[in-house]
Amino acid sequence: MDAMTPAAQLAALPPEAPKPITHDVTITTTKKLARARVMGIPPEEFGVERGARDIKSCNYAFHDIVTKTEGQLIAEGFDATQIKALGVYTGNTESETIARDSVNEHTGGNSDVNSAARLVRITEHYVRMDYEGNGRPCLYMVITGSNQGEVLKKDGKDCIYPIDVIPVASTTPIPIPHRFFGRSFADVLIPVQQEKTALKRGALDNLYLHNNPRVEVSEANAGPNTLDDLLVSRPGGVVRTKTAGGLNWQVVPDITGSVYPMMQYLDAETETRTGISKQTQGIDANALQNQSATAVAQVFSASQMRIKLVARNFADGVRDIFSLLHHVIRSHGQEKQTVRLRNKWVPIDPRGWKTRDDMTINVGLGTGGKAQQFAQQMAIANVQKELLAGGKANLVGDRELYNTAAHLTKIMGHKNPDQFFNNPEEKGPDGQLKHPPVPPPEDPKVTALKLKAQQDEKALTMKAEIEKLQAQADIATQQQKTQAEIALADKKADLEAKLAVLEFQMKEREHELKVMELNHKMAAQQQLHQHKVKESEMGLITTAVTHDAKMEQSADAHAAKMEQMKSKDKSDD
Repeated sequence: MDAMTPAAQLAALPPEAPKPITHDVTITTTKKLARARVMGIPPEEFGVERGARDIKSCNYAFHDIVTKTEGQLIAEGFDATQIKALGVYTGNTESETIARDSVNEHTGGNSDVNSAARLVRITEHYVRMDYEGNGRPCLYMVITGSNQGEVLKKDGKDCIYPIDVIPVASTTPIPIPHRFFGRSFADVLIPVQQEKTALKRGALDNLYLHNNPRVEVSEANAGPNTLDDLLVSRPGGVVRTKTAGGLNWQVVPDITGSVYPMMQYLDAETETRTGISKQTQGIDANALQNQSATAVAQVFSASQMRIKLVARNFADGVRDIFSLLHHVIRSHGQEKQTVRLRNKWVPIDPRGWKTRDDMTINVGLGTGGKAQQFAQQMAIANVQKELLAGGKANLVGDRELYNTAAHLTKIMGHKNPDQFFNNPEEKGPDGQLKHPPVPPPEDPKVTALKLKAQQDEKALTMKAEIEKLQAQADIATQQQKTQAEIALADKKADLEAKLAVLEFQMKEREHELKVMELNHKMAAQQQLHQHKVKESEMGLITTAVTHDAKMEQSADAHAAKMEQMKSKDKSDD
């Protein structure tokens, strides 16, 4: 086999595949979402049949659309030929538009320069009629152009559409029973304002005449320069007359003293008709003189009654607006959407509203002002606080507390309560609660009681230790005392024994002494007795001698006395 040359080898290789060509591509996806919007309608752009009592039950109403340009209407699908044939809307024929105009903005644009930007008027007619000829009248919307009354075409079809409700809601500050059109504040204030204007103009004219009175000049006193001097009115001017005092000034009486009370009466009538008084604009300084806070609050509340009535009347119109919005979303909602509600992205599917036949629209009126709402909500918060303090946690939970805090936040004017409070039911991406419940802080009273109990327990422990030490000390002291008492008792017993011996010896000595004394006494008595015996014997002897002597003496005395008697007898003889 012959070897191939390198050139032949290269020629035998298969051809290389072409390299792919890459391009940078940007894809833009546009998705249009339908939105229900509310637009205010000036009174001059809306009309309703005579005798109508409300929009829902009327047989005819219309709405002039004057805010769209020729280009906008053609872009919406209206027939371009019909739209271009319509005249320019200037709006300079309606008295209400002209009265509302402040900078001449109602004048239409220059159609010669840019015809697509010119304003064109079309009219939406809402008619209840038997359009199909089946004997059952239904509600239709018919769109016509300008004043020609020609039915416009949109997307090649006549603009005649069956509708469920007239998409217009109305309200009036002062309704008239059984009438569609009510009265505005201007209707009730124009007569009063005209009266005040006439009174003020009269008062000003009177002041002008009072400040510049006319002059009476007698022809006899008027000189050639008198009239010229009077025609020139300047301060300190000189009027030349023929005779001094020839001028008489015609003093115009001042009538403003009677005009001002009347104007004050009209102001009071204005407050009565409108409900807007000095109390609603700010408490009058004189209103607080000798008035209690309750009386001032009652006056302030009474002055707001008319304003609240007007707000409640407007709230009825707001209720109708939300009912119409619900109808529009319910009728034309075709897909699920994610909307931002209360600062959260919430999925909403209007297709599920098809069966919603019963709905209540609540208007935020009738519950008092913000101050009253705040006071009421704080009363609820206090009740919740008392329930929690009373151990009734089963009646008030985290969700109820959050609702109270959120409502208080909204009353204060903050739309998003999550800026201030955590929602206890909010979950994270993992499905777990973002803010799990945390054990509530212990009540300071309970903490104080526990601390006191700990201190009491510590004090008891210390007291027990002290009592133990004291008992040990008492035992040691008692033992020492017992030992001392035993030693003392032994010593005392020894001393008492010795003392007993000494006492016995002393008693024996005393007995011996007594015996000796007794013996001595007995010896003395014996001697005395002997002596007495001797004395008695001597006494007896002495007595006998004495007796003998006395006998002798008495015998001698007797003999002597006898002698004397004898001698006396002798002498007597």
